[in-house]
Amino acid sequence: MVAPPTADDVRLVPYFKSLTEPEMEAVAAVMVARSFHTREVIVREGEPCHGFWLLRSGKARIFRTGSDGREQTFRLVAPGDTFSEVPVFDHGPNPATVEALEASEAILIPARAMLVLIERYPQVAAELLRHFAARIRAFTGLVEQISLQTVPGRIARYLYQLAREEGRQTPDGIVVPREITQQDLASLVGSVREVVSRSLRVMEEDGIVEVGRKEILIRDLGALQKLF
Repeated sequence: MVAPPTADDVRLVPYFKSLTEPEMEAVAAVMVARSFHTREVIVREGEPCHGFWLLRSGKARIFRTGSDGREQTFRLVAPGDTFSEVPVFDHGPNPATVEALEASEAILIPARAMLVLIERYPQVAAELLRHFAARIRAFTGLVEQISLQTVPGRIARYLYQLAREEGRQTPDGIVVPREITQQDLASLVGSVREVVSRSLRVMEEDGIVEVGRKEILIRDLGALQKLF
């Protein structure tokens, strides 16, 4: 059973940080918590938007599917991240699909409640604009990577960032969790699984990484960085 939303959940949303405790409790009262199985869709591209979401636990990915069936992953979502804010404000359908990569809990903040908060609290609107600006900057970086970098370079950048953010230092190198499949990684870097597999194999042959079933050992972080 999913625990109902509380003020602690509201505090996870960066643009709600200026609200008082009673105001956070009021927001929590209109939130809806749900659980999702691995690979279950949280938000589906093209469907009406009911509000935006906060990932309470687990991991998810945001992606779109082309007419040829090929997927492009925009970003991975971690606990405390929010998603699907845009259609709340432009009143359009969901622009992308969000899929749970593992058992997850997510909290829906209804669109109407969010619009009321924006009208009532200018500081929430200001924080939301900063949030959107950061998201646009991140998407600009993604476009640059896909259009200007090679596939091995994109993979190397992803692994490098993963090592910096989630890596665990060991005598043999930096160990990072392997939380997505090669197909997911291909979608993330704008390629196909066969190319990703070949690129990782070359990195292994060069002694840069060692790919296991649940972890990736980065033996030479400097060499990895030089690839991008």
